[in-house]
Amino acid sequence: MYLCKYILIIIVILSYFIGSHLPPSWGWENSPLEWSQVVILSVGALLTAKWQQEAKSDGQYHHARFLAWSIPLWLLMVGREMSWGRVFYPVGFDPITGPFFISVSQLPYAPIVYPMIAVVILSWLFAVIKYKLLAVPYKLYQHGRFPTGEILLVIFSFIVANIAEKLLHFEIMEEIVEDVAYLSLIITAYRVKVALKQFTDKNRR
Repeated sequence: MYLCKYILIIIVILSYFIGSHLPPSWGWENSPLEWSQVVILSVGALLTAKWQQEAKSDGQYHHARFLAWSIPLWLLMVGREMSWGRVFYPVGFDPITGPFFISVSQLPYAPIVYPMIAVVILSWLFAVIKYKLLAVPYKLYQHGRFPTGEILLVIFSFIVANIAEKLLHFEIMEEIVEDVAYLSLIITAYRVKVALKQFTDKNRR
């Protein structure tokens, strides 16, 4: 996992040059890069669900609850990358910018989109407060087990992606770096899972 982190850093640094050698269509909506992000985030949700079951089976119920309530965040990011389903409703094609889609308000299920998002977010906030979920990463940080480097890589990647979009107007570079950010999130989640298990095992001795 440590090697993966450094490989991802190199990809971010070289993202401008990598993007320059890819077809312009890879920066469009519904492009391979866009769908790779959906796949990465879906894998993150599935892995988190698997780790949650492992923690529960091992009797780490508070840790299992923390992981369980991380899953909705993964799913929200999946929904956002898919524009809440707009990607399945193309209405035209521009040779420069690629396909374009109906607005969220025109989706067949439009009335429930934002209420559902609000319910998920409010439920997550309620769980964070009720079950003191932030105590889990804070305790890891206190004991020097929190994956600070991986979190910084996530933040750095999103900053670079924003620069690529807003300042450079280089969509392919933006999508490449977003891929890195999401992969970094998976590595972060894995490091948290390992740290929680090590912390529990140490306390049992």
